[in-house]
Amino acid sequence: MASGKSTVAANLLAHTSRPGVSVDDLVETNEGCKIAEIFQSRGQSEFRALELKALKGLDPSRNLVLDTGGGIVETPAAVEVLRANGVVIWLDCPWKEVRARLKDAPGGVRPLVDELGWAGLEELFRHRRPLYAAAADFRLQAAGDLNKVASTAMLRSLIWQRQLEKSRP
Repeated sequence: MASGKSTVAANLLAHTSRPGVSVDDLVETNEGCKIAEIFQSRGQSEFRALELKALKGLDPSRNLVLDTGGGIVETPAAVEVLRANGVVIWLDCPWKEVRARLKDAPGGVRPLVDELGWAGLEELFRHRRPLYAAAADFRLQAAGDLNKVASTAMLRSLIWQRQLEKSRP
């Protein structure tokens, strides 16, 4: 959360010819309600199931830029789908900056901040770090200027994809 996933994805889309999908937006469209409502009425585990269902419904041949929620790494099957169909980038942002971004976010605080509080959210942040490391093909430092992070992500992704293409028979 607040590592810059949406901003970096938007930047990648603006500079590539690839189509993009926000998994959160897709879940909201599929369910006809906001994620906050899903969390409140059905709980986080149901949201994770809906997130996985949305991922599985995507066509891997479309070569999409996906913007996922930070908790997607909590579902091993979702990580398998992501890794099987593309390059997974971990935007590694220090807790201090994540917290500052959340406090400054337009539209106010996010549901997990309300639910867990700052201490609980920091604990969740620390819990997920090894999950991100295990899921990612590569890690980018996401502190500071997210336009620069997006440029680096684009270059690293292209290099990664090119290496994969060369390794195929």
